[in-house]
Amino acid sequence: MPVRRHTDPIQVELIWDAIRSANAARQTPDLTRITKYIQTVGNYSPTLIEGFVKNALKDKLILTTGKKQEGGIPSYKIVDQELPELDGKDWYCFECHLAGDVVSCARCFRVFHTACVPRVRRQFETEKQLNCESREHVLANEKAMAANHLGESKPSMAGEDKSTVQYVESLCFLCNLSNVDFSCGMNKEEINYMLKFVLHRIRAWLPNTITHTMAQEDRPEWLTDTELTWRANQLFFEHRDMSVMEVKINTQTYTTFSEFLADVYSVQHNVAIFHSVESQEYGAAELMVRDAHHDINEMKMCIDCYKHSNEKLNAKWFCLPCRVPHKLVWAKQKGYPYWPAKVIKETATHCDVRFFGGKYERALLVKTLIKPIVVSKNSLQIKPSAAFNKAYEELQLHQAILKDPKELEKLLAQSKSPRQPKQNKSLLNLSNSSNPSTPQQKRKVGRPKSNTSAVASVGKRKASTSTVTTGVEEKRSKQAEEETVKPTDSPQISGNVIDISDAEEEDGQEYSFRDAMLMQTSPNLDEACPQVTSSTETFGKQLSPRQETDMHVLDQPYSDSVEKMRRRLEQLPNKAEIIKCAMECMQTEIDRITKEHNDHLKSLFESHNQQISETKKKQWCYNCEQDAIYHCCWNTAYCSQSCQQQHWQAEHKKVCRRKR
Repeated sequence: MPVRRHTDPIQVELIWDAIRSANAARQTPDLTRITKYIQTVGNYSPTLIEGFVKNALKDKLILTTGKKQEGGIPSYKIVDQELPELDGKDWYCFECHLAGDVVSCARCFRVFHTACVPRVRRQFETEKQLNCESREHVLANEKAMAANHLGESKPSMAGEDKSTVQYVESLCFLCNLSNVDFSCGMNKEEINYMLKFVLHRIRAWLPNTITHTMAQEDRPEWLTDTELTWRANQLFFEHRDMSVMEVKINTQTYTTFSEFLADVYSVQHNVAIFHSVESQEYGAAELMVRDAHHDINEMKMCIDCYKHSNEKLNAKWFCLPCRVPHKLVWAKQKGYPYWPAKVIKETATHCDVRFFGGKYERALLVKTLIKPIVVSKNSLQIKPSAAFNKAYEELQLHQAILKDPKELEKLLAQSKSPRQPKQNKSLLNLSNSSNPSTPQQKRKVGRPKSNTSAVASVGKRKASTSTVTTGVEEKRSKQAEEETVKPTDSPQISGNVIDISDAEEEDGQEYSFRDAMLMQTSPNLDEACPQVTSSTETFGKQLSPRQETDMHVLDQPYSDSVEKMRRRLEQLPNKAEIIKCAMECMQTEIDRITKEHNDHLKSLFESHNQQISETKKKQWCYNCEQDAIYHCCWNTAYCSQSCQQQHWQAEHKKVCRRKR
């Protein structure tokens, strides 16, 4: 096995930093100064650092200057090349992101250590199982739909069976993953359209330029953006970041989900190379990969469910049908009555359901808590409430759309301008495939698991120790309208439209109707099951220039400070200046409140100390602890003669030191 590079990337960057630092201080970057600098930022021994320098010389990432100091001590400089020598293969293992003996992939530019193969093989088997489960889910629902549409021929979305595909050790993980990819029967245009939603979600994890750190920290003068770009050219074989992926989506370059995942993993690989696997940036990159895997796996379960939940073309988007049907059921969560829901996944013992109404919460329930939708709601003894009525109205609208395509036309007529690409099948045609009577084939499925652990270790890029922090995802919300429909009969299987992505939140001003009902009906809030989750991907609503600048009229009058800020904002012409002005006003108000708070705390502290001082100067009744006025002996006093008599008879006469 060849050694493509001898030095790990983080070690190379430490050496580069040491040389740049010495040059900036007008000192000679010899081994002694390089060693001293590296020891200030990392726990490395001089012998180890000397080995780093020798390996960097072998990799042609640094050079000797040719001028030796007195005593024959060589000095070093950074190479002047714009790009390293390229031979079509990466220099670092794509799995652990380190140098050493590597094996080249037979299909692509990636390389890997043989020691990394067992771990990625297990990861491959997990992904293959998820793809097979998604395919079985689609097949089962297509069979159920075909039972009600005899003689109607429709192309299958399941694709070929790839459960027998084995891991090929001469290929990297991503090339093996492409062998079992499942594209849901989508064309290239639709795949790239759907990947826009995934990219929109994951791009918030990392800075726009991946060579920058997430935390704002002072960089030395010599570590300029030009220097960072040069370093990236020396260390990255394939440049990938969110802007490159966005261009590829806009030009419809991706043809499969595995190609998109390959770019996501390339971003993670580059982040690990540049910032190290111990950095905060790499922890965020792992979370980015986790989210990408989760969204794509959910997309494979039902492409229309994922699309409708992200598009939200209509306030009743949850009622829209999709090309792969799902069951409608009554599901009972602990602490709630039976509630209309859609079955997302099903195993031999459990059902993963999403409830109508409110935030369309999701729960994993045992099948004993699930009843078919054909069961009368009166027999379930459901207590009427506004929350249940809203959910039931959505169920009825959903059933009406399945039975009558005209209802779907009415609903779509009220929708926002669609951003949909050309699809294989239209919703209007799919709405004719209503309620097949054959129940779904049961299959082994489960919620998609992350391929990578969620790491959030924080530290400077070159520090050997780090502190842990957590990332915060940006969440956006929008207001949805409500509408009611007439009751219809209940089909058993529905076109299921659900929201998929995890870290998402439905309408910002809308509370959970089911939670509100629980507060009314259940005195013990601990009975609510903790496994219900809200997961609605909401993309920012595009505002017109007038909507951006208009102020919302409040029912109650403004305070003086808010009124002043409102008047200032109304005079500003664009959104950027409004935001800047609002931030300045907010900071001023925060400073004012902070000062008042500190002054109040100071006065409380002084008052408290004064009260303590006054309390210490008083005498207290030994019997009832009230203010004492009768002194008895050295540490005993009483507030009244009755307390003195009670305490005297009880115990004090045995220990009293007063002279008689």
